[in-house]
Amino acid sequence: MLEFVYRKIKNSLRKLDMKIERAKYGYIDKMPKNIEYFNGSLYDAVYEASCKWPHNIAIEYFESQITYKELIKKINKVAAALKAIGAEKGERITICMPNTPEAVYTFYAVNEIGAIANMVHPLSSEKEIEDYLNQAESKIMLCVDIAYPKVEAVIKNTNVEQVIVVSPTRSMDFLVRAIYKLTKGRKNHIKKSQHIIMWDKFLSRASRFIGNPHARVNSTDDAVIMYSGGTTGKPKGILLSNLNFNAQALGAKYLVPELFKPEYSFMAFLPNFHAFGLGCCIHMPLYFGARTFLIPQFNPKKFKKYITKYKVNILVGVPSVFDYLTKIKFNKTALKHVKYVVSGGDMISMTSKEVINDFLRTHGSNAIIENGYGLTEASGGFIFSPRNVAEEPDVIGYPIPDNEVIIMNLKTKKEANLGDDGEILVRGLAVMKGYLGKPKETEDAFIKVGTKKYLRTGDIGYMDERGVVHFRSRLKRMIVSNGYNIYPANIEDVTLKCDKVESCAAVGREDKLRGERVVVFVVPKKGASERSIRKELAGIYRKYLAKYEIPREILFISVLPRTKLAKIDFKALSDSLERH
Repeated sequence: MLEFVYRKIKNSLRKLDMKIERAKYGYIDKMPKNIEYFNGSLYDAVYEASCKWPHNIAIEYFESQITYKELIKKINKVAAALKAIGAEKGERITICMPNTPEAVYTFYAVNEIGAIANMVHPLSSEKEIEDYLNQAESKIMLCVDIAYPKVEAVIKNTNVEQVIVVSPTRSMDFLVRAIYKLTKGRKNHIKKSQHIIMWDKFLSRASRFIGNPHARVNSTDDAVIMYSGGTTGKPKGILLSNLNFNAQALGAKYLVPELFKPEYSFMAFLPNFHAFGLGCCIHMPLYFGARTFLIPQFNPKKFKKYITKYKVNILVGVPSVFDYLTKIKFNKTALKHVKYVVSGGDMISMTSKEVINDFLRTHGSNAIIENGYGLTEASGGFIFSPRNVAEEPDVIGYPIPDNEVIIMNLKTKKEANLGDDGEILVRGLAVMKGYLGKPKETEDAFIKVGTKKYLRTGDIGYMDERGVVHFRSRLKRMIVSNGYNIYPANIEDVTLKCDKVESCAAVGREDKLRGERVVVFVVPKKGASERSIRKELAGIYRKYLAKYEIPREILFISVLPRTKLAKIDFKALSDSLERH
């Protein structure tokens, strides 16, 4: 009993201390007491930016540049064309596109008319596309030409009445367009159909609409539908509001103020159908009058050209992109224009972070890799690490304003003590409205702690005395062996200390004696022998890991499987254990 009271008092004092200390390390002292969030739609926010910076370049796509003034005109024209073909406020319009200007115009035009953008991955399978169309009950969709054959195969099983088809070359210059058509375009045969309308013909319909296509909406109205990864079953549609994205943009500005300046440029190779890509690489730059370079598909061979040619200031990507960056040969000052680097979508190991930071420093950049953390159910990103904490181990940072993060003890379902591991929970302006048409699943996604309801992230972490959140592991990835909690991210970080290992991933394998045992998949560097790697890892594991954490098996693999979003596919690795 005395111990319980002692811990309670100690924890209360630590919380008080945390509020005092946080001002030294974080952003709390710079925060206004009441932040006034933009009260309009996503379109309205970009329209306001166009009024402030009409002549700034908003979008660059290969050799084409579109100013903010031109961007609004193009969005308005698409909005009028949508109204002309029968689009209505409140309906769900599907966008199945890579990062192209037409995708951006249509996204904001859908928002302008008060409709909801249903964002779909163009590389989805036929059945996935059919499911997404049916979940959203879409009647109209914008589709990239290379994905149309899949749409054509399933359209009869959906409510779709009109498919607007566009090539990714539509806004490219003549030479690039010609090369594309010779290599890829000629394979895309679009059959004439009552359902089909090509982009130029669609745009010509705008003149038939008389009036103003703009619809007044509330900031809390539905704006975007995005889909969960579906790793544990059928992907669910996630409903996000205008406020979700607008508050995220303004909150990030307060948390990392140096990141968002009208003179800065972003590279958007994270896809628009991914919340992190749409929020951080497209909407945030456009919210603040910055420039975004649209990259329809990440191409490692052209990555160097993109960075050096466009003199990009802000790089936002997943860890695999930055690992690749360190393998490119640049001259010593080639990256001096890179001001900030933000990694999200997956956790990055401390070893990789050190390698990337050193690479940036030796090639002229003062940037260090800073983490963004989130999930689609929370608008893609609600925790960011300012520079002053970014280099610390397993740090993901502070929550953006008006989002509360707590750590929940997994056993007691109560708030954990500072420094103790538990599930990361969040509530606030980043959190989704719910799952589309799934009230039971929506209810299950939340949990009540005390008097407040929080979104469960499914991730394990802890909070330190400053209020900084640290990441441990995905809850579903946590390995329990002999009653001990083992975090795969830690195993992977230690494994990468072997300079003969290119990449790795740790998973759990069922074990009758221990419950689970640790298995690590290793991709060796070129020329490294499996025998020498095993020998080195044995010494590294003894030095850095507890005995119960040491992997019982090391399996060698030529390449780690990846999901469509370039994350390591741990489910595929776990499934492959049945074959080993």
